[in-house]
Amino acid sequence: MLYDSRDLFNNAKKNLPCLVFIDEIDAVGRQRGTVIGEGNDEREQTLSQLLTEMDGFISNSGVIVLAATNRPEILHSALLRPGWFDRQVTRQNIAITKSP
Repeated sequence: MLYDSRDLFNNAKKNLPCLVFIDEIDAVGRQRGTVIGEGNDEREQTLSQLLTEMDGFISNSGVIVLAATNRPEILHSALLRPGWFDRQVTRQNIAITKSP
C-alpha cells in the first residue's frame, strides 16, 4: 500500500476544499474471487478502511472523492452503494487523434 487511507483523508480534511482522486480503484476495490488463488488480506483491509473513512463524510464537507477504473464490472458492490461512489460517468468510443 503506497498511502495509508487514514493519512490520505486526514490530509484532505486539513486542506479544505480538497479533491481526492483514486486512479485504478479496482486494484483495491474489486469483488472477492475475481482473481483465481487470490487471498489478499491487505487489499481487503484497504477497501474496508477506505469505506470507513468515506462513511464519516457528510455532504458539503469540502472533500470530494473521485475514482477511475477501466473495469467497472469487477468493482465490489459496497463501493457503489449510496454515499460512496454512487454516481458513474462513463466515456465510450474515445478516439485518440494527432494534432495537425
